[in-house]
Amino acid sequence: MSEQPDLRIPDAAARVRALTDLDSTLLVEAGAGTGKTSLLAARVTSLLMHGRAPSEIGAITFTEAAASELGERVHAYVSALLAGEIPEPMKDVLSAGIGNEQLAQLRCAAERLDGLTATTIHGFCQILLADFAVEADIDPGAQVIDEEQAK
Repeated sequence: MSEQPDLRIPDAAARVRALTDLDSTLLVEAGAGTGKTSLLAARVTSLLMHGRAPSEIGAITFTEAAASELGERVHAYVSALLAGEIPEPMKDVLSAGIGNEQLAQLRCAAERLDGLTATTIHGFCQILLADFAVEADIDPGAQVIDEEQAK
């Protein structure tokens, strides 16, 4: 695995870290159009490739559109890697390709990708409250209302 950052990109070292420092919890913060979603999808795919179960991963973003895109890209990156192609955001760290063990991990993860949590902050909180309603001392049937319902 190559960990040499592309020096033409100002945050290249941070991007490599996001794809290789898989034992840390990281916050990715950047402006619109800078590749956050691609980077997060590549990080999630790297976690899957290194044996993390989809159900153990929480990928949280701000908008529902970004959360949906994140999930779609993870599926696309896993499919690409299983087909022998390296997704663009992963090329710097997978220049030598992936090994048989990583391929086996991806095959296993691909069968369980529906267990991946790719959602918004409020969506994640809603999941927690639904799963732990009794502990949170709220009605287990409680639902979030939208703006129109609130009026």
